[in-house]
Amino acid sequence: MIRARSFYSVDGNIYDINGAGTLLGNYTTSFYGEYGLSNRVTLVAYVPFLVRNTVNEGVGALSGELLQPGLENTAFGDADLGVRVGLLRKGGFVLSGALTLGIPSGDFKNTDLLYTGDGEFNQLLKAEWGYGAARWYATGYVGVNNRSKGFSEEFRYHAEAGYWLLKNKLLASVKLAGVESFNNGDPSQAGNGLFANNVEYTSPQFSLSYEHRQKWGISALVAGAFNGRNALAAPALSLGVYCKTGG
Repeated sequence: MIRARSFYSVDGNIYDINGAGTLLGNYTTSFYGEYGLSNRVTLVAYVPFLVRNTVNEGVGALSGELLQPGLENTAFGDADLGVRVGLLRKGGFVLSGALTLGIPSGDFKNTDLLYTGDGEFNQLLKAEWGYGAARWYATGYVGVNNRSKGFSEEFRYHAEAGYWLLKNKLLASVKLAGVESFNNGDPSQAGNGLFANNVEYTSPQFSLSYEHRQKWGISALVAGAFNGRNALAAPALSLGVYCKTGG
């Protein structure tokens, strides 16, 4: 979830959203899963099956007059389907290649601009790596996201390091994620609402996970942004429950 009263504009500065009293909320409930076809090939799916966007009522501070009615839109989001292929494994080091297809399954025609998807089909090609030891790990990726319908292509990156504070029970991790636009799209395709063109940000993140018998667990994550363009300026909070199956 993210609740924001301000946003990073195209010039990188922070401005209020349509007036100082406007509060935009985004709440996403999703499924994420990985299934190994072999010791080298893994199928990956991210399915945001319930996305709810809200805007609060605008009321005059002195008059109490309703200046803007509350708005909301609840719909399916844009799903990601992909495959990861292991390329190299040596000791604790692994190198993989991955292809993710962004499916335009969300609502991109909402009249109030409270979109749950961007309406375009995209392909994200990544090089991923990781290294693990008994109580710590480090992973990362770099990738290029090819977008359609006038949206600019993007360079994406992610770095993560984690340490078991309590072995096989309590895991802490820090992450840094970012998106940089190539700014090569159609200038008239500015985008609106929650899915704009030429989105950029650098996001530090911290997560904590508790795992029970190496089978299931709960995780919490908080993410912010050092900077951004065409992005909300507020912390994002996530809570998840996960389960490991198979051998």
